[in-house]
Amino acid sequence: MGWGGRASDVHITENCGILDKLLPEDMILADRGFTVEESAGMYCAEVKIPPFTRGKKLLSKCEVDTARQLSRVRIHVERVIGAVKQKYTILQSTLPISIIMCKDDDCSIIDKIVTVCCAMFNCCDSIINAD
Repeated sequence: MGWGGRASDVHITENCGILDKLLPEDMILADRGFTVEESAGMYCAEVKIPPFTRGKKLLSKCEVDTARQLSRVRIHVERVIGAVKQKYTILQSTLPISIIMCKDDDCSIIDKIVTVCCAMFNCCDSIINAD
């Protein structure tokens, strides 16, 4: 279901049903402040948040390596999201509230539109080199 602009990422994540789709050992990539570790843990999934200095001047070598690995993956996720938005311009525009609101079933029109756009994008050539 679509959410208004004031809904927090945590609220949306915990109430949209995506956590119900997690499998044991799944991993969620997140930023600081995205506090769903406990919710994800209920599904035996893990939340990975890049390390940050918080009171330290420098990160340890291990923390730097972890942050670098997470960044490599996150860049690809962000590229794919951007490519989907660019390819399917309906996702770039301001939408009327009627598209965001749920009708008789639990799935709004925008949910269906996003699902179809992502499914079609998955049929396209990869934007990530396999090398």
